[in-house]
Amino acid sequence: MTPAPDELFDREGWWDPDCAAFRSLRGISEFRLALLRRWLPGDWSTRLVVDLGCGGGLVAIPLAATGARVIGVDVATTALRAATARNEPTFRAVAGDLDGVPVAPALADVVLLADVLEHVARPADAVAAAAGLLRPGGYLFVNTIHRTRRSRLLAITLGEGLGFIPAGTHRWEMFVTPAELDDMGRRAGLELVQRIGEAPRLWRTLRTGAIALRETPSLAVGYAALYRRAS
Repeated sequence: MTPAPDELFDREGWWDPDCAAFRSLRGISEFRLALLRRWLPGDWSTRLVVDLGCGGGLVAIPLAATGARVIGVDVATTALRAATARNEPTFRAVAGDLDGVPVAPALADVVLLADVLEHVARPADAVAAAAGLLRPGGYLFVNTIHRTRRSRLLAITLGEGLGFIPAGTHRWEMFVTPAELDDMGRRAGLELVQRIGEAPRLWRTLRTGAIALRETPSLAVGYAALYRRAS
């Protein structure tokens, strides 16, 4: 189970403001961090977080900066070096694939699958692997893209065609519908807690040259979901 082609993510520039390849992902990650903290308030220093497909640590490192113990897992070793270079003492990078996550089971308070499921061949296996890392009562946080005509237009035709994200990042047939994700979660012993839609803020995106997101009741483009492992 391998993420999108290595050359898309296994590169330098994750934290470089002049690197266009990750400009949109940096802004999107800030949106996701705010949502994650809203859904799971409290003292993050008491939590063990596993970020699956962490890339250069755009979500993992800010969480570690709040004191959370964060394990970032990815196959992209250059990206992991970029995360490690941020020197957050409670962050640990682990090279590994979702087929065999090198983390002990049933220990994590929170597992992240942010911008991962739309890049893997077997998303149900990824959800099951994430659920297996959670302690009873732990939470899985997911962001992904719905498989609709609108998502193809915005994420691929416009997002990639206009250069907001690198061409070839997405394949429409790999997008995951909310119903499919809910079914994957149920089979992995997870229950849905929260879900919102994500849509681009078009004028800000055009003005800044980087995708900016807004929260929306519609799930027609992208969405974020929080699941809980049964006690």
